Amino acid sequence: MVQIRGEEVLLPTTIVGSYPRAMFLEGKVFPLTGVDSPEFPSFRDRTLYRNAVALAMKDMTDAGLDIVTDGCQHYESDSDYEQGEIFHFYLDRLEGFVPYGDNISAGHFNNIPVYKPTVVGPIGWRRPIFKPVVDAVVEQTDKPSKVQCAVGPATMAALITDEHYGGDISALSKDLARALNFELRDMVSRGVDMIQFAEVLTFFDPADWVVEAINIALDGIDAYKVIHICYGQQEGQPGVTELRGPKLFPWLWDLNADCIQYEMASHGFDQSDLDAIASIPADKHFGVGVINGKDLHAESPEQVAAGIRKVLDVVPPERLMVFTDCTLTGLKHIVAKRKIESIVAGTNIVRAELTGQSL
Repeated sequence: MVQIRGEEVLLPTTIVGSYPRAMFLEGKVFPLTGVDSPEFPSFRDRTLYRNAVALAMKDMTDAGLDIVTDGCQHYESDSDYEQGEIFHFYLDRLEGFVPYGDNISAGHFNNIPVYKPTVVGPIGWRRPIFKPVVDAVVEQTDKPSKVQCAVGPATMAALITDEHYGGDISALSKDLARALNFELRDMVSRGVDMIQFAEVLTFFDPADWVVEAINIALDGIDAYKVIHICYGQQEGQPGVTELRGPKLFPWLWDLNADCIQYEMASHGFDQSDLDAIASIPADKHFGVGVINGKDLHAESPEQVAAGIRKVLDVVPPERLMVFTDCTLTGLKHIVAKRKIESIVAGTNIVRAELTGQSL
């Protein structure tokens, strides 16, 4: 069974990471870039950001989620380009990068007005980057916490403008992974219980360097490790819509993560996905996405419970976690709140069925 702070939890619930922003938080929270930039431009910005994180976490706590997150409140979700910061917050503060480049264009992500990070020298980690995010979480809750910390080294290597590595994507990804490993170690030292990063692995054919880079980033991390397999959601619209489970599993079972989290609600719990997931090895947990962030309607608890039951046909309950599919930032606050309430209510239905206890 999944252990959280030493306690075994049946079907633990959480969200992938992002949650609608408080209305008072506008624009970029961390506008200053470079390895020498301060954490915040002002104490006012720090206070507004921390208040926004606290409100997002209150919603998650009130809903009854077992693990809360920072809600990725540093995303610029008051604009149409809420995903811009996910590609930059981390990389813009590493050695070797400059904050400009070509527009991102990959797969279904075409002509996004977000530039690629550009690498112009050896990649290196010098200072804590997610420290203000982790601090805002662990200092404001007693609940177990998780932070969605980055787009992972495989995906970012494919989205970077390379002016240093000569097109050697494997070498670029592995140097990026080593830098990310330093950052993850720092985050864990500050008290976060779970770390997670996203990979759009549907971009790739199975290749050794992809798994190697991700495992370098995860090496020696003394915390619960989640890899979110991301299908994207450009400004609330579907991103990648194909390349599903049969391509990814059993390939991804070689990742040294504790949990592989996978979007399923938006794809109707496709049978080919379920067949592929059935090969899950004994050392892995599976994180099922039961809430579709691309749908403006809040799922009912019964819909959530039905999705969980389908996955329980192929994954033992002691190795299943319950998530959203992906981001919730494209939704109105009231819809997102109802969706996370349904996660908990629907999971409780299934818990009661498994344990024989009444609700």
